[in-house]
Amino acid sequence: MRRLCFYLFLIVFILNGCAKKEKIKETKRIPVEVAKVKIQEIKEILKFTGTIRGKEQVQVFPKVGGKLIKYLVKEGDYVKKDDVIALIDRDITGFEYKPHKVLSPISGKVLKADLDKGSLLNPQTPVAIVADTSSVKIKIYVSEVDYPKLKIGDKAIIKVDAYPDKEFEGRLTKLDKYIDPYTRTAEAEVEIPNKEGLLIPGSFARITLFVGTHKALVIPLDALLRMPGTGSYYCFKVENGKAKKVFLKIGVIQDNFVEIKEGLSLEDLVIVSGQGVLEEGTPVKSIFTPDVEEEGKR
Repeated sequence: MRRLCFYLFLIVFILNGCAKKEKIKETKRIPVEVAKVKIQEIKEILKFTGTIRGKEQVQVFPKVGGKLIKYLVKEGDYVKKDDVIALIDRDITGFEYKPHKVLSPISGKVLKADLDKGSLLNPQTPVAIVADTSSVKIKIYVSEVDYPKLKIGDKAIIKVDAYPDKEFEGRLTKLDKYIDPYTRTAEAEVEIPNKEGLLIPGSFARITLFVGTHKALVIPLDALLRMPGTGSYYCFKVENGKAKKVFLKIGVIQDNFVEIKEGLSLEDLVIVSGQGVLEEGTPVKSIFTPDVEEEGKR
């Protein structure tokens, strides 16, 4: 009887072990698309914001006080230097004066001339704004850390909210030789051709300056994921046929690639699609992107 019980136990144990082996064999490997970590040249960029101004832009002030008789120009008109913009009645009791002529100090477009007839003016009251808008400029402030990276002539790309899908190209035309000890910044200017007149003085602008290149480890942007809540960046890489979560320190995001500063090594395989169903240790089947040489399944 004891021997019979032993044999029955042995049969059950063997069958149970076989079932577990079958279960392991049946474990599905999730197909995922992968790409190698590689070295690529990255453009070094600096980003700024600023306000657009005319190449030359001035407020026009009268030389005397009095009442505005009328404007001789309207907004949008082009004026030459010393053209009359407005007439002022000096209106001093007991004296008669010819109307005072307010002259434009520069050639350009009248951007603003909106005072009401009869408005009281003094030499500190601007009557109009005139600007040369054939090209425009944007003043930016450069930190002392970034200052050595800049040089006159650096390419700039400018974007404005009025034309969200359009990029305007300009150049760095001014870089002060002095860093403000209070703000630790230096003043610089970017100039942009404006033949079409699309860039309006007073508009907010975003400026991207291209200041050089460097080689860096990169991965496809599709591989980059972000933790909800903390905002930490991570990706999944393939290690021994399984998905492994790796936290990353990233640099520049450019042309659908992400610069990797910490977390991955050259030739690592990162998962670029199918991450939604993955967890740490999930068995995966690597499918290589066209630009990656297949190295054998991991």
